[in-house]
Formats: sequence, C-alpha cells, structure tokens
Amino acid sequence: MKSKTKYLAKEEEIKREFEKNGIKGIKDIEPLGDGEFNAAYKVSDGEKDYVLKIAPPADATVLNHEHDMMKAEVFWYEQMEKNTDIRIPKIYAVDLSGEIIKSGCFIMEMIYGDPLSKINVSEEENDRIRDKKIEMLTKIHSIKNDRFGYIQTKLYGDWHEALYNMASNLIADCKKLGYETPDGEKFLELIEKNKDVLKKAPCRMVNFDLWDSNVLYLGDSLCWIDPERSFWGDPIADFITLGKGQKTPLDEKKKEIEIYNRYATEPVSAGKEECIRYAAAVAFLALIEEVEKYVRYEPDEPNYIRNTVDARDMYDMAFSVME
Repeated sequence: MKSKTKYLAKEEEIKREFEKNGIKGIKDIEPLGDGEFNAAYKVSDGEKDYVLKIAPPADATVLNHEHDMMKAEVFWYEQMEKNTDIRIPKIYAVDLSGEIIKSGCFIMEMIYGDPLSKINVSEEENDRIRDKKIEMLTKIHSIKNDRFGYIQTKLYGDWHEALYNMASNLIADCKKLGYETPDGEKFLELIEKNKDVLKKAPCRMVNFDLWDSNVLYLGDSLCWIDPERSFWGDPIADFITLGKGQKTPLDEKKKEIEIYNRYATEPVSAGKEECIRYAAAVAFLALIEEVEKYVRYEPDEPNYIRNTVDARDMYDMAFSVME
C-alpha cells in the first residue's frame, strides 16, 4: 500500500538488525502487508520466517498521537498477552534506538493466515467467525484502567476530557498542515454539549482498528494483529468495526449487541446515552480520517478521496445523533 509515512528499508539494514538480535543467515526479504502507516517485511533465514515492522522515518510528518506509536503497539500486545488468551504474534525483539534501521522497529512471529477481508467461506463459517471476533472483543474490554487516552501522548481523568483533548490535538495537527476543519470544531462543541454522558463511560482497552484486515483466519482460530491504534477509553467505540461498519448507528447493530452481551461481563444496550457515546467515537474516527489524508496521500490518490467521502458520511451520521 502506497503511503508517505512508510520507511523504505535497505536489505543491508534489515540483515544487520537481525544479526544484532541474534538471528543470522538471512536469505529472503520481501515487503509485506497492506498497512498504510508502518512498513512491514517478511524476513527468512531459511528455517524460520519472521515479520519486521518499522515505524515511519524520524523526519516523516505524522499526527500528534502517532508519535511513539510503535512503542504503544508493543505495549498493547503485552496487555493482550498478559490478560487474555487471544492469539497474537510472539514478539522476539524490540529496537527503538534507531542505531541500524533509523527508526523504531520490532521483530515478531510470522503468522500464516489470511485476513478476514480476503477469505471466502460459507455463511455458517462466516457467522462462527463473527461470533468469535465479538467474543474476543469482550476479552480486551475486560482490561481496565483508571486514566483515559493514548498512552503515547497524555492520559486524562474521564472520557469527556480525554476525547476533547484527543480531538483538539487532531485539529491542531490540521492547522499546522495548513488546513481548517469546521467539522472538527463542531465536534468539539458537541463533545461539550454531551459532557455529562461522556463522563459516564468506563475506561477499558479499546482497539479502535479491528477491521477484518487486522484479523487473520487460521481455520480453527483467529489471530489479531496491528493493535497500535488502541487507547484507554470507552469500549462502545469498538462497535465501529462490527456489523455494517462505522457509518451505521449503534441501534441498528442489534445482532452484534446480542452476541456481545452473550459473552460480556458488562452488557451493552442501544439506549440514548450509549448511542451518543458511539456517535462520538464515529465522529472521532471521521476527524482522524479527515486529517490523516493530508499527511499520507496526494489529493488525486484513491485513498485521499476515500478518506474524504468516508469522513463526510461519518460526520453526518454522528452529528445527527449528538446534536
């Protein structure tokens, strides 16, 4: 996937990085994955395959919350490993020094499976996968904290305060890039309008990026990858990737809510306040998509246009609920 933020590593850099971490005799290196932020490579020593994941170059333009995001990704993998039985890749080495590869990187297990976005299975199997994915989601929502926000920036005392500041940082990023975001400013007003509702949100691990492209199908099980966009926040935000996606209001995700509540210790309903909290998460994702297009893509690229259209649709849905 083409992106301005991807680090283009040289073969010699990769070999030296692996040697530094005790893995010698690298024979094959090839680009891997459809991600749009970090770079990833499949690396083999002839006996074992690995994944090398590399953060954007130090001089790359990234958003405020994307600084040190590789460190955050390792943290969230650790949270899942310690607190759940969710299948994730094993991490073999982490190097944030920039000594060889001039950016943070880590080496992890190569998991052979197809992203859910690319598999073709029966309707019965698709239902089983959906149920399993939602069950796994309830497991990360059992991971609690008492401070909200991105660990790589700043944590706050409640979800209202965190969301307001997370959105404000994105608006500041937008202005630094030379653009205005009237929708972002309106979102701040609606956060304030719904302050009392947002303050009630519990603090849990939120993946916020659990699209089918980030879940690998292993036949009898699923493996989660790429948790770097996780934060401490309102678990209702993770419903954006369920059912018909982020443009669908929460109260139209009845089947997904029913499945979630089958496994969750803290059931979810689609009452007025939860619908407002969900809409706030959708508007936040819209703001991310609106601003990140300026640092990742050129205006004539399909992904730039995609982000523009998606953000508009999400704002419209979310604002209609929050107003």
